[in-house]
Amino acid sequence: MPIDPTPTLSLVIPLYRDEDALVEIFQRCGDVMDGVAGGAELVLVDDGGLDRTTPRAAELARDFRHPTTIVRLARNFGQHAAVFAGLAHARGNAVATLDSDLQYPPEEIPMMLAEISADYPVVSGYRASRKDPLGRKLITGALTRWLNRKTGAQLRDFGSMFRVYDRPTVDLMLRFTERHRYVPAIVAWLGVSIREVPITHAPRGEQGSRYRISALVDLVLDMITGYSVFPLRVITTLGLLASVVGFLGTLIFIVYRVVAGAGVSGTVSAFALIFALLAIQLLIVALIGEYVGRIYNEAKARPYYVIGEVQELGRSDPTGV
Repeated sequence: MPIDPTPTLSLVIPLYRDEDALVEIFQRCGDVMDGVAGGAELVLVDDGGLDRTTPRAAELARDFRHPTTIVRLARNFGQHAAVFAGLAHARGNAVATLDSDLQYPPEEIPMMLAEISADYPVVSGYRASRKDPLGRKLITGALTRWLNRKTGAQLRDFGSMFRVYDRPTVDLMLRFTERHRYVPAIVAWLGVSIREVPITHAPRGEQGSRYRISALVDLVLDMITGYSVFPLRVITTLGLLASVVGFLGTLIFIVYRVVAGAGVSGTVSAFALIFALLAIQLLIVALIGEYVGRIYNEAKARPYYVIGEVQELGRSDPTGV
């Protein structure tokens, strides 16, 4: 049996406690992959869920009509780490990334794949009619404006993970070694041209968002501190202003005591000024601590993710037997 040729498309899907969603994932993605000229493969990454996602995916893959790679991470490393693990195992000339909840319909992938070109090596689906709560829309809108300014991109929807990349762009992404990686911002930082196309967006299922509040906070801090030193410049300015205010306040109190003599001491005003300056200093320390923490994590040089096992199913025997 000949060795499998390089497929036209690799479809990468990170999974987390998605045992019950796998049947629909295989059915809908399989129908899409049937129409890809040159063949397609499915790459599933189990992000350390404690359910039967990996064995169930293996059961379905044995009867699946396309080559399937199942990567199980040793523990839960997060969505973006799982995506990078999938990119590292994808063989296709183009790679599509898709969320497991299928809010982004896989049926849109052929349209996006057709838009890939030398001028636009990345095609991103933007949610023209987004089916998410207002709070999430506002957060995404604010972060989109922030990252557009810091990366020079001009995207409508920076939060979309529904994208198709050509092989050279994927290879460039895999060269990143930092621990805090936000996939859309990394691509924008590379400076490659991104074509945005409108896609339909389904409501979330009964499980709701997979992001816990703590994970969302971590993601926001990563995006703010990971792609700009602007916050450091802000606290530097605040520190200088606080120093000037403190100096002027001290000078005013000294002059007041000399002129007023035994008059009102101004203790209340002095304490108010001290508390205001203390609040600014605590803010400065907190933000510096965030950057120091990032430096500490990078200095440890731990791997971005650890793979527990890899299963390759449905491929030809590389020995030719």
